[in-house]
Amino acid sequence: MEIVSMGLVIIGVTIVLAGTIFFLIESFRASVWWGLACLLLFPVQLVFLIRYWGAAKHPFLIQMLGILCILAGPILAGYDALPVVW
Repeated sequence: MEIVSMGLVIIGVTIVLAGTIFFLIESFRASVWWGLACLLLFPVQLVFLIRYWGAAKHPFLIQMLGILCILAGPILAGYDALPVVW
């Protein structure tokens, strides 16, 4: 089960990275200034997400899917380590 949980974490990190790159591509499509600001300053990403929800919705949801996979990995590993009381 540890291999499966580690695999979920690795897949989740890869998905988050892909979503982040996709988010930056969308911010650069809106404007070079938006792209640079999103690349350098995290709070600007939140402003961009709210202001350009239509363009940023899919990259954001991809990132949330990756975070879900990252969180599911340790949960599965911890569930496997619980003692069975019968």
